[in-house]
Amino acid sequence: TWLDRAAGIVQLRDGNRFVNAVVEGRGSEWFVTIGGRRLAVTARTWRERMLAEAEVEAHRIGGRLEVHASLPGLVVKVSVAEGSQVAEGDALLTIEAMKMQNEVRAPRSGVVSEVAVEPGQPVARGALLVRLA
Repeated sequence: TWLDRAAGIVQLRDGNRFVNAVVEGRGSEWFVTIGGRRLAVTARTWRERMLAEAEVEAHRIGGRLEVHASLPGLVVKVSVAEGSQVAEGDALLTIEAMKMQNEVRAPRSGVVSEVAVEPGQPVARGALLVRLA
């Protein structure tokens, strides 16, 4: 529920709990601040969501998979090398954004066929990080 649309203040409800948040952005790029944490959010049309879900399902089944940055930041640690075997959920690398370290994990099992970044490298949202085969 919007409390003040012009200021971007909303009230979210989770069952019986209510939490105030600040929403800012435009187009498909948004940020939501809840409890002092600022989260990047992407708004998608129904068609974009369906295509993204189909891509995730296709990669879950097998084949090549590219892992892209979901937020801009600085690569602070690369945990894998080309040829490494990874399981779903294994740490691939760590990106620092807004003074917080975000671990990028493998979306499925596979072999690392390419590491496209190195520590100290800045990355933009959507940048290729790792390829899995």
